[in-house]
Amino acid sequence: MIDKKYIYFSVIFLFLIIIKFTNPPIVQKISFINYDFYQKVFNRGEVQDVTIVDIDEKSIAKVGQFPWRRDIYSIILKNLNQHNPKAIAFDIVFSEEDKQNPKDLLLKLQKESSQLIDIEVADTNKIFVDSIKSSKIILPILGEPNDNFVKNDSEPKVRIVTKGEDPKNFIYKFKNKIISLEEISNAASGIGSISLIPNIDGIIRNVPVLYDIDNRIWPSLALETVRVATDQKNLLVKSNKNGIELIKTRKNSIPSDQNAVINIKFNKFSKENYVSAIDVINNDFDQKRINNKIILIGSSAQALFDIVKISNGKTVPGVEVHAHIIDNILKNESIIKNIYTHLAENIIFLILVILLILIPIKIKPKFSIIFFVGSIFLINLSSIIIYQFNFYIDFLFSSIAGTLAFMTSLYFRYLEENSIAIENEKKQSILKKEREIAGEVQKKLFPNNKKIEKYIFAQNTPAKDVSGDYYDYYQVNDNEIYFILGDVTGKGIKAGILMANAAAVFRSLTKMNSSVAKTALYINNQVKDSSYQAMFITAILGRINLEKKEMEFINMGHEPMMVLDPQFNFEYIKSTLPPMGLMPVKDESFFKTTVMDITNKTILIYTDGVTEGYIDEGKELEVAGLENEIKKLNSTSPEKIISHASKILTEKGFTLRDDITALGIKI
Repeated sequence: MIDKKYIYFSVIFLFLIIIKFTNPPIVQKISFINYDFYQKVFNRGEVQDVTIVDIDEKSIAKVGQFPWRRDIYSIILKNLNQHNPKAIAFDIVFSEEDKQNPKDLLLKLQKESSQLIDIEVADTNKIFVDSIKSSKIILPILGEPNDNFVKNDSEPKVRIVTKGEDPKNFIYKFKNKIISLEEISNAASGIGSISLIPNIDGIIRNVPVLYDIDNRIWPSLALETVRVATDQKNLLVKSNKNGIELIKTRKNSIPSDQNAVINIKFNKFSKENYVSAIDVINNDFDQKRINNKIILIGSSAQALFDIVKISNGKTVPGVEVHAHIIDNILKNESIIKNIYTHLAENIIFLILVILLILIPIKIKPKFSIIFFVGSIFLINLSSIIIYQFNFYIDFLFSSIAGTLAFMTSLYFRYLEENSIAIENEKKQSILKKEREIAGEVQKKLFPNNKKIEKYIFAQNTPAKDVSGDYYDYYQVNDNEIYFILGDVTGKGIKAGILMANAAAVFRSLTKMNSSVAKTALYINNQVKDSSYQAMFITAILGRINLEKKEMEFINMGHEPMMVLDPQFNFEYIKSTLPPMGLMPVKDESFFKTTVMDITNKTILIYTDGVTEGYIDEGKELEVAGLENEIKKLNSTSPEKIISHASKILTEKGFTLRDDITALGIKI
C-alpha cells in the first residue's frame, strides 16, 4: 500500500506546478514584490542624457491656464534650439485647433458681427507648425480602443523593415488613434506612442516599444526619439513564430520580449534633469542642461493628471517614464526577461521543490535544515548577481514554494519520529499550557492598587487553574474610578482567553477616559468577534465619581447587584441588558447607563460562585444566606464582607463548583 505521505507530497507538488505555470494574480504580485525590491536596492545608474522641460505649477501660474497658446511652444522651441539639443519630443497631443489663436478668433468675430475687420493678427498655429518644421521634433500618438470619428491620415515617420512573421501578430493593438492635427503631425520629424500599460497593481514596470495602432506599426515615443536623435531613418523588426526576435536601428539594439515589451530599468533621475518651462520661455536656464541632450516636454502639474507610480516605489510624471526608456535604449541596459530567463526560473523551481521534498526524508533534520537554508540563500544570491548584468530571474516564488515543500516534508518526518511521544505527552502538554496561560492571565488581569482599595475591594478564588471570572478597576484621575466584574460562560483556557480580550479593551478605553456606554460597546463587540462556540460574558461595568459620590453603571446579564445601607437594608438592582458578546452592536446608545447616589451605601457585586457555593454538605450559601452572614458580621466594610464570604465557602474543603469572585464599593 502506498504511504499516505507520498500522496500528500504528490498533491503539493502538482499544486505548486499548477500555480507556477498558470501564473495567477497572486503569483504575479509575489514576482512584482521581488522585482520592485531589486529596482529599489540594486539600480546604481543615473539618467544623464535626457532633460525634461517641465510644465509645472510655477509655469502654469505664470503663463496661465493650460493648454497654452501654440506660439508659447514656439518660444520654447526657439530658446531650446539655440543650444543644440539632439531632439525634442512632446508628451503633449495637439489634437484640437488652438482655441486661443488670434486669427481664428478674428474670423469668428467677423462672422458674428458681419463686418470686415482689416487688421493683421498672428496665426499661432502656423507659427507653431513652422517651428516644428525647423526643428527635430517628435510628437506623440495615443492608442484608442474605441471608435474615433475624427479623420486624421497621419502616418508613421519611421520606415519599418520587417523580416519573418508579421509583427502585428504579437504587439499590442489599438483600434484607433488620438494624434495631433494632421498639419502639425506632417511637420514633425517623428511620431511615437505614449500609451503606458500598467501592471495589474497599477504600477509601471514595462512598456511596449512597438504598437499596432489603426492597423499600422508605430514606435514608442522613446524609441522614435532615439531614432530621430541618432539620425536614423529605418527600424528593423525581426520576428519568428514565437514573437518578436529583434528590434534595432543601425546604432541601437532594443532588447524587448516576444511582444516588443521592454522592462524598464529605473535609474536615478536627478532634479537637475528638470527645467521649468517658464525658465525656458524667459530664456533663463543653464544651457549645459540642453546642449547635446534629448529634450522631453511634459508636465508634472497635479491638475493635468499625468502622474504614475513606477517599480522603484516613486510616483513620477508620465514624461519621466519616457526619459527612463530613452536612457535604457541609449545605454542598452533595460532589464532582460525572456524565454531563457523564464526557462531558468522553471528548471530551478522544479529541482528545488523536488530536492526540498526528498532531502528531509533521507537525512537528519539538522542537516536538512542546513541544506534548505543554503539552497534558498544560493538561488537568491545568484539572482542578485545575475541582476547586475541586467538579467532578471525571479526566485522568490521558488523560495516560497521550496519552503512550503520543505516544511511539509519535515513535518511528516517529525510525525514519524515522534508519533508515540506525542500520544503520551498530549494530556501533559494540555495541562502545562493551561497552567502557563493561567499564570499569565491571572497575573495581568487582576489589579493591585492599595490606594484604590480604600474605595474598592475585590477578591477571586478560582475553581480551577484558570478562572473564568474577572474583575478590574482603574483610576483615571483624582475623582473617577472605573470598575468591572464579569463571568465568562464555561471554564478553562477558552474562558480565560476570552476574558483576557475583554480585559485588554477595558484597560485601553478606561485609560482614555471613555464613557461607560462606549466602553461597553467596544468590549461587547470584541467579545462577539473573539468568542468561541457562542461564549459570552455577564458583567457589571461602571464608573465612580468620588466627589459627587455617584456611580454610573450597566448590568449586562449579570447577577443582581446588592446595595446595602448602614441599617442592613438590602436592595437588588437587576440586569437591564443582555450579556456581552451575544450580538454585535453598532451604536453606544444601546447601552443605557444608570446613575445612582451611593452616599453611605455599600455596593456588592459577585458571581454565582458566591451564592451557589457550598457551605455545608449539599447546602448552598444562596442570597439569603449571604445576607444573614453580613448581618452576623455586623459590618458594611466590603473587605470584611468579601473576606468572610470567601472563608466560609472554602474553609470546609468542599470542591468549588465555580469561581468565587466578588467586588465591593464603599466611599
